[in-house]
Amino acid sequence: MPIQLVCSNRRMAAAEGVAKLIAEHRQSVAELESVGKRAMEADGADAILLGQKLDAVMAEEAAVRRRAAIAPVATIAEIKMKAAYFQQLTAHGWCEIDVDDLRALLGSFTKLQS
Repeated sequence: MPIQLVCSNRRMAAAEGVAKLIAEHRQSVAELESVGKRAMEADGADAILLGQKLDAVMAEEAAVRRRAAIAPVATIAEIKMKAAYFQQLTAHGWCEIDVDDLRALLGSFTKLQS
């Protein structure tokens, strides 16, 4: 189910931009968790194959997280959305946020589009 935002006129609007990237990252984290669990339970050749897949999924998650951090914001609401999401990621330990991602996130806030 796609994320939808409630606008000030109380109508639902399709998620685009920042919200879409956050939704994409949530899917990446869920896939990473799924593959990680399977890799932990696997033995032998299956463990090797799942380990390789886990590496690929981890790289994809990091790339999506970076795109979400870099994404330009157009409104104060998008700033709040991004800040809350990245705070949630760090608070729950869902993934490690590296310094470059935090710098990109803060940099995107300073470039609020007019």
